[in-house]
Amino acid sequence: MASDTAVSSPGVSEVSPSQLERSMRLNMLAGFLGMMWISVPLGMPLPLLMEAVHASGFQLGLLSAAWLLAMLAQVPSALLVEQLATRKPFWAVLSVVHRLLWGVPALLPIVLPERRDLWPVVIIVALALSNALGQAGTAPWQSWMADLLPPSRAGRFWGVRTRVLSVGMIIAALISGLLLDRYSEGANPFLGFQLVFAAAAFFGVLDIVVHCWVTEPKPVRHEGEGTLYARITTPFRNPGFLRLTIAMGFWTSAQAILGYTMGLPGFFSMVYLKEQFGATYVQASWVFIASAIGAVLWTPRIGHWIDVWGGRRVMLLLTGLGPLFMLPWLFLPSAKWSIPFLGAAPVPQAVLVVCAASLLAGGFYSATWMCQVRLTQDYTSTAGRTVAMGVHWSLVGLIGACGSISAGWIKDHVQFDSTRTLVPGGAPLSYFHVLVALHLLLAWAVVCPLFRRLRP
Repeated sequence: MASDTAVSSPGVSEVSPSQLERSMRLNMLAGFLGMMWISVPLGMPLPLLMEAVHASGFQLGLLSAAWLLAMLAQVPSALLVEQLATRKPFWAVLSVVHRLLWGVPALLPIVLPERRDLWPVVIIVALALSNALGQAGTAPWQSWMADLLPPSRAGRFWGVRTRVLSVGMIIAALISGLLLDRYSEGANPFLGFQLVFAAAAFFGVLDIVVHCWVTEPKPVRHEGEGTLYARITTPFRNPGFLRLTIAMGFWTSAQAILGYTMGLPGFFSMVYLKEQFGATYVQASWVFIASAIGAVLWTPRIGHWIDVWGGRRVMLLLTGLGPLFMLPWLFLPSAKWSIPFLGAAPVPQAVLVVCAASLLAGGFYSATWMCQVRLTQDYTSTAGRTVAMGVHWSLVGLIGACGSISAGWIKDHVQFDSTRTLVPGGAPLSYFHVLVALHLLLAWAVVCPLFRRLRP
C-alpha cells in the first residue's frame, strides 16, 4: 500500500501519494470517456458534416479558426479564476455548457428542416460559442494539472495518458464512421450525423462529471496587487516564455493549415480525401484511427524522453522529423483497390498510404502537445500560473487561427488550369498540395529555428 506521506509541487497545498495516484487514474478515465466528443471536432465528423451541407472553404477555415481564436477567452477567465479559492466549480460549469452545445448540429434537421442553407452559419455560431466556453476553462485546468503533477513524472504521465486516450479515440472514430456510413442514406441522410453529435455531447458531459472527482491542490491565489497590464505581461519577464509562445503559435498554424490538431487529421485533410479520392466515412475514419494508433505506439516512449532530455530537445526532434511523414500527401495515388475483408466499397490507395504514414506522424505530432504542456510548466511559476497559461494559449490560438483562415482562402481561390497537371502518383495538382508545402515551410524554416534558440 502506498504511503500517504504528502508530495506536492512547490508552493501548492500538499497532495498525498494515494490522492495523486487516484486523481491520475480518474483523469485518464474521464479523458477516455470524452474521446467520443473529441473525435468529432478533431476528427472527420465535423468537417464532413460541413462538406455535406456544402460549406465553402472560407466557412471551413472560419470554423477551424474559431477553435483557435476561442483561446483568447483564456486570459479574462484566468484573471477571474486567480481571485477564486478553487478552480474546479468554475471550470466544471463552463465545460458542461461547452459540451452540451455540441448537440446543436443534431437538432438542426428537426428545428430547421427546410432551411439547410442556414445550417453552416448556425453550426459555426453554436460551436464558436462552445469553443469560447471550453477555452475559458482550459487555463484553470492547465494550471490545476501543473500544480497537481510533480514535474519529475509529468512527462511519463502525459505519455501514458495520451496512449489511453488514443485507444478511446480509435473506438470513437470507428463507431462514428460506421454510424455515418450506415445512416447517411435514405429519407434522413443526416441521421448518422445526428447520432454522432448527440453521443459526443453526452459523453463529453460525462467526461466533465467524472473529472470533478480529481483532487485539486489549493491554488496560490493572486490577491489583486499590481495593474491588469502588469499581471498579463509578467510572464514575459522570462525571455523563454515569449519565444516558446511564438514558436508554438507557428507550429499550431502549420498544423491548422492541413486541418490537423495535436496530430489528429480533420478539416482540410479529411475533406480532401473525400472530395478528391471518394473515401467513404469509414475509410476517412481509418486515417484518424491510424494517427491515434501512432500516438498509442509512440507517446509513452516520447514522454520518457521528455523527462530525461527536456521538452526543448524533444520538440526539436519532433518538429524536425515529424513533417517528413506528411510528404506522402504530395504523391498520393489515384487508383482504388477492392479488398474484400475491408468492405464492399473499393478502397482508395491514397487512404492506405496516408494511414501508413499516420502511424508515425500521429505519434510525433501528438507528442508535440506533451512537450508544450511540459515547457509551459517549466517557463511559468506557481504564483500567477493560471494567467500565464491563459496568455500563452491565447497568443498561440491567435497565431494558429491565421493558418486556418489562410487555408480556407487557398481552398476557395487557388485553382489550377483545366489540363489538371498530375503529381507523381497520379492525383491532380490541387490546393491541398499548396497547403502541404506551406506546412513544411513553416515547420522547417520558422518553428525549428525558434526552438533551437530557446534556452534549455
